[in-house]
Parts: sequence; C-alpha cells; structure tokens
Amino acid sequence: MYIKKVVKRNRDSDTAYEYLHLVENVRTPAGPRQRLILNLGSLDIPHEQFKELANCIEGILLGQPNLFSPDIKIEKLAKQAVHRIFSKTSESTPSEQNPEYAHADIASFGASEIRMIGPEHVCHSIWQELKLTEKLLELEVSPHVIPTIEMLVVGRLVSPGSERHTFAWAQQNSAIFELSTPPLKPSLSALYRAGDLLFSHKDSLEAHLSRRERALFSLKEKICFFDLTNTYFEGELQNNSKAKRGRSKEKRSDCKLLTLALIIDSDGFAKYSQVFDGNQYEGKTLATMIESLEKSRPDLTNDRTVVMDAGIATADNLAYLQGRNWQYIVVNRGNDPFELDDLKKMAVIRTDRQGEIQVEVMRRQEPSEVLLLCRSKGRRDKENSMRSHQEKAFLERLEYFRQGLSEKGHTKKYSKILEMVGRLRERYPGVSKLYDVEVTPADTKKGEIVQAKNIAWKKRPGKEQEDSWEGCYVLRTNRLDLKDQEIWETYTMLTKIENAFRALKTSLGLRPNFHQKEQRADNHLFISVLAYHILHAIEWKLEKHGDHRNWETIRQILSTHHRLTLEFKQKSPQGIEQKFLRMCSKPEPEQKMIYHCLGIKEVPLLRKKLDGSKISSDEKKQAFGSEGSSQPPT
Repeated sequence: MYIKKVVKRNRDSDTAYEYLHLVENVRTPAGPRQRLILNLGSLDIPHEQFKELANCIEGILLGQPNLFSPDIKIEKLAKQAVHRIFSKTSESTPSEQNPEYAHADIASFGASEIRMIGPEHVCHSIWQELKLTEKLLELEVSPHVIPTIEMLVVGRLVSPGSERHTFAWAQQNSAIFELSTPPLKPSLSALYRAGDLLFSHKDSLEAHLSRRERALFSLKEKICFFDLTNTYFEGELQNNSKAKRGRSKEKRSDCKLLTLALIIDSDGFAKYSQVFDGNQYEGKTLATMIESLEKSRPDLTNDRTVVMDAGIATADNLAYLQGRNWQYIVVNRGNDPFELDDLKKMAVIRTDRQGEIQVEVMRRQEPSEVLLLCRSKGRRDKENSMRSHQEKAFLERLEYFRQGLSEKGHTKKYSKILEMVGRLRERYPGVSKLYDVEVTPADTKKGEIVQAKNIAWKKRPGKEQEDSWEGCYVLRTNRLDLKDQEIWETYTMLTKIENAFRALKTSLGLRPNFHQKEQRADNHLFISVLAYHILHAIEWKLEKHGDHRNWETIRQILSTHHRLTLEFKQKSPQGIEQKFLRMCSKPEPEQKMIYHCLGIKEVPLLRKKLDGSKISSDEKKQAFGSEGSSQPPT
C-alpha cells in the first residue's frame, strides 16, 4: 500500500490538477497491476511524508501500532482516509438477506421500539471474548440467570447507577435483552438476587479474568500496583457493619464510607479487589491483600514487584514484603536522607524536545536498598504554583486584617484578632510556617488588653532554601538490578491505578452507594470492578489501533446506533397486512471504525420480519424481547 501523485488536466484548459491516490499492487493474469483503494484528493503534505501516511493508514486498518505516525496531522489524515474506506466498502457490501420486493403504503411507515444497541453490542462482544458466560456455567450458574448478570455489568458501563436505575435503563432505553438467547426481561428483585449470586463467586471470577486477560492480551504481569479508594453512602446504613465515617477522598465527611482496595498490573488490568471498612487505615490493608492474592493467584506471587504510594509504604509493610520475598518500589516516608548539596549532583534522565530538563535523579546505594532522589519539573511547577497561590491569599488576608484596625465596622478586639490569625495559619499551614506574625496590642485599660494596634509579619530567614526542594521526592526499592531511569519510570506507572479508580468513580457508578445492607453494598462495588475489566479491555484494544479515546467518548459515539421496529402496511393477495421489521440502524463510519478496531461485526443482530396479522404473542416476545400482548409492540 502506497501513495502516488496523479496529474490530470482539463480538456478545455491547460490547468493541471494534482491528486493523491492510495493504491496497492495486485497480481492479475495480465501481470502486476495497481489497484486504486482511495482517491485522497489534494492534500497539503510534502512528498517525503507520502510513505508515512500510507503506513499509518495501513497500521490503523491492520492494528499495527508500529506503523503509526508521531505527526498528529498525518494521523488525523490517516483516520479520515480510513473512515472513507469503510464508507466505500459498506456501500458495496451485499445485504444480509436476499432482495424482496412488495407493494407497501409509504404513508403507513413508522418506527417504534427504538433502543440503543451500539455500546451494548461492544460490551457484549468483550463479555464473550473474556468467556464470562462459560465461566459462570462452569460455576453451575443457571443459563437463565447469566443474561441478568451480564445486564447488571453492562448496565454499569452504559448507564452507570444503582440496580434500580439499571432496571429502568434496560426496560426503557436499551436493546440489551435482545442480545441474550432467549431474550429475557427479569424483575427488579431478580437483579438483586443475581448480584448476590455474582458476588458469591468473586474470587473464582477474578482469577478467571486475570488468566484470560493475560492469555488474550499477552500481559507480562511482572509489576503490581496497590492502592485504595472509598465510596460514600446515602442513608444511615444501620445494617452495614463496614460502613464507617472516615477521611473521604470525595470530601463527603457527612456520609459513611466503604473502602475498596485494588491490585492492578503494569498494563492497567485488575488482578484482585477487596472491600474494607470505611475508616480503614491504608497501611493495614497490604498484608490482607497480598495473602488473598497469593491464595487466589499463586502464579502471580513469584518474582513480582509492588508499587505503592507513601500512605501504604510503612516500615512494617516493607518489612512484611521483604519477609515474603516480594520486591517493592515506594515513596520514602519520614525524613529524607539527602542534603541540600546533593541537589547539585543530580543527573538528567529525561528532557523535552527543546532540551529542557524534565527529570533529574541522584542514586544512593545501600546494602539492601536503593534510595533515589528525584526532581521533576512538572511537579516543581505545580508545587510552586500552589505555594504562590496560597502565599498570596495568606498575605492578602493579613493585610485585610491590618487595614480593618483603622476602619469602622471591622474587628479590632485583640483576642479576636489573635484567633483570626490562628485560624488563618491553620488554613494555610505550608505557607504560615514561612512567616512570623506579630499582633501589637493597644494601650491597656485597667491592666487588660482590649484592642489590637497593629499586625506585622516578616519572612523567616533561611526559608528560601526550601524552594530548592520543590518538586523533589525520594523513592526507595529493593530492586538493586534496576537502573535509575527504570526505577523512576516504573514508579510513575502508578498513574495506571489512579486511572482505574477514576474510571470506577466516573464511568462505572462506584459512588454514591445507595444500598443499606452490607451484602448489597459489597455487590455494588464488585459489579463496578467487573465492569472495569470490560472497560479496560475495550480501551486497550482501541489503543493498539491508535485510538486513545476513553470509554465515555466511545460510548457517546456509539449511542446513536439503535435497534428499532419498522412498521408498514403491505399489499398481498390476501389483502392489506400490517408488517413489522425489527432491524438495526446503519452504523456510521466512525462507529464502523470502532467495531473494526475491536474486531466485532458491524451489524449486532439480523433483521427479523414479522407479520402482524398472523404472529402469535409468544413469537412476538421472542422476536422483540418484550412481553407478549394482543397487539404488536408500538
């Protein structure tokens, strides 16, 4: 596949027009020939980038990331070309059924039972690819319950919410029932029972998914990342012993919490999850998680490295990992062992395209550990911006207090001013330690200080040196075989689990949790974790084809692909008959591209033609996935 320039001239003038053709060489009985794939038109790109554009197009079509272009413009042109190729191909594709012609009343045409099927089709395909149905059957789950379980998980991906919300979505907005065989519509209580059954097989399902994803996506699984997040509840939760008040990462201190711990690998795939009390201290969860992981996945416990943030990397936890022969890369807690002069000895391990230093490190080798002092420009800029903003707010507030001493209507009482300054220090602790603030009292009255006379502040000497430490942190590891850059790059991959929690909280309805019973609350969290497996598999496969969009964007694009019933009146020898045709809307080019990258078919379900005058209610129920009635669905 390559690009060649074609020059064409107008018959009536000497004006020449240049076009770019995407062609490929083919063998014919008459010898090798060039076959036109697509006329790209006149693109404003230099000749030396023709090959790069052709390779990028081929890479997207074949799913070969090594052929992608680093040039954003080239990648954009390649994606536009692929869209046109899909559109051109779909026009020449024969229909799924043989042509059938009949006399129909145009005025009688109407559409009903319009249900979204695009996101459901993608999730259902990944569900099948992960072989979750086969695993549930192996666990002796009834085949009639499995579609309900799948609906719970897919609903968390397509329309996040509680089980009650999922029930309403499946009834009113989705074609998820039609993807099951036979089509089902369970009751709301059946959803809760299905969630209970699903959670009872938690360890077996997570072990199955871990092995299946490793085989399916060729995962290395050499590094595990561990972290915790929490979800808040609506209600009193008197029947949930795990629901406790604690430090909410969502700033919901008014609600009881539940903590979710998660272990993922370096590629972002979840390995194991566990639910803890809402006030769980981060440092006390590691041993429980490691022992549970060793029990459910013993193959993951050999030659593995754990990456954690400072909240979990306590001295006891590090000693625990060393005692079980686990390796670790963590942020050092407590006082850093480096001095100010060490900042002058740092080595550069990363620069940007302009040669500006991005990351510097200094290594200190100890008998059983490596300490790595790191300084990041991005982190330094962030900390400096935050400190400058807080310092400005701190000083502006002090100036406001001082000016109020001479203005009518402002607080002047000495004890009150001291209290206000104390609260200001509590609000900006990082900045207040840099300043000495003195409140000068006015003349005493009967030996008692009544009013303040002045407020003065001065920056403490030597505090400027603290600016040199902005953007610095210390990593420690017992991986003595790793180079400095490898240690830093491995730790920065901790953002994988941050992305996982972000997806759980935003795209998968982890919070809030509306359940009052402990069992149902645990079910809710586990359903979100299972949904994350499907979500990450979708994003992983798309990323391999150069599509880096997140699930929320993909879901929005696919939301216009629908399943609907076409109604019309048809003339036949028997007279006028009412006909119903259940069909999928034609996918748009961008939707076809997503389906192609995921390796799934463009048409989720085949057409179903029904005769409204003869069809029975049972046949209607099977065909439309809805309750039978004396009249066809409208």
